[in-house]
Amino acid sequence: MTQSSELSGGMNKLAGTDAGPDLSKCVAIGGELGTSASKFCCDETMVLFSSVVGDALSANMENSWRIMNRSSDDRWIKNLAIFDDSRNDWRYVGAMTRSSEKTNWFTHKGLIQNYDDAFLAIKAGLFLLNLELEKKGRPIAEAGFGFGITVRHGENVLEKFLSYMKEHLAADGEKKFIAIKAKNVATGEVREIEIQLDFSVMQYQAYGAYMALLFSKYKMDVYNTYVIDVGHGTWIKLPIIDNEADINLADSLTEGIYTITKNISETIFESSEQKFKIPEQRIMQRLPLKDFKIEIPGMGVFDYSRLLAQESQFMGRRIMEYVARDITALSQKGQAIDFFTIIGGGAHLLYDTLKREIGAFFGWPENIIEQRII
Repeated sequence: MTQSSELSGGMNKLAGTDAGPDLSKCVAIGGELGTSASKFCCDETMVLFSSVVGDALSANMENSWRIMNRSSDDRWIKNLAIFDDSRNDWRYVGAMTRSSEKTNWFTHKGLIQNYDDAFLAIKAGLFLLNLELEKKGRPIAEAGFGFGITVRHGENVLEKFLSYMKEHLAADGEKKFIAIKAKNVATGEVREIEIQLDFSVMQYQAYGAYMALLFSKYKMDVYNTYVIDVGHGTWIKLPIIDNEADINLADSLTEGIYTITKNISETIFESSEQKFKIPEQRIMQRLPLKDFKIEIPGMGVFDYSRLLAQESQFMGRRIMEYVARDITALSQKGQAIDFFTIIGGGAHLLYDTLKREIGAFFGWPENIIEQRII
């Protein structure tokens, strides 16, 4: 049994007796702290916010900010503060950190930087998700929480973060709660909620994609699967062998969509004789819309579609170098991969390149490529 299976077993239960808790009213919630964005979901409902936390303004400064604020967007997700018990003070989360003098990202190179901030992010995600579910008449009373974490953290970090969570839960007899105090900085409204946490499971990121395939495409038959998850600042490789994550080969590498957009931005900067710097975020915002043109002051409209295709191909080939080494290592142990799946926010950019590279590596005809690369 691998470490990932052990960590998703009894060690992860934060509440309940030996007989196990009554889960009849428990809703399943999934979450992860990504390099750029944190995601929390329940069934078809998902919330997403920037993976950053920042110091709050003083009460007087915040009142002044509220008076001077001209924005009509007073949504919680854009103006969120969470009370940090460890600091006994408010902290801004996500978009609201635009007003913070000092900010911290939840993760760096795929690794959690600070347990206090990570727990604050979980509170923010659960609070925002509860708001969305309240609109549908389904507020969260009891939850089972599945949390994605990169394989780089290792077993010790998983155990330590689980212990941290246990220590910071509110208790009422045998029941455990996450107590959340939130403020909408734009309106000044403060809300407090408690969510009963029946259990929590930590699993390696990208393993969920395999589980989705197991229940849908695979019809519960076990197939060895190689998951490639292309994110904003990192990409994850996760071979699943006999239903278990191969943690010796799994890794999170510091290259992602940001690498591509950064290189495009630098090329545009050089093309303008170092006069105009186009923020990577402006380029990234256009990618889902397939808008590959951007206006550069004094130079007109710049079409970066050729650059995007070139950078995507380069990164796809670098990823394939890792994949090829892993396939060779598995073959030496008498193991083979049945399916490859390419997921994540950058999958649409690299899918064709990776599909072509994987097919060429194995010498597969087109019909086999279509069947075995998802």
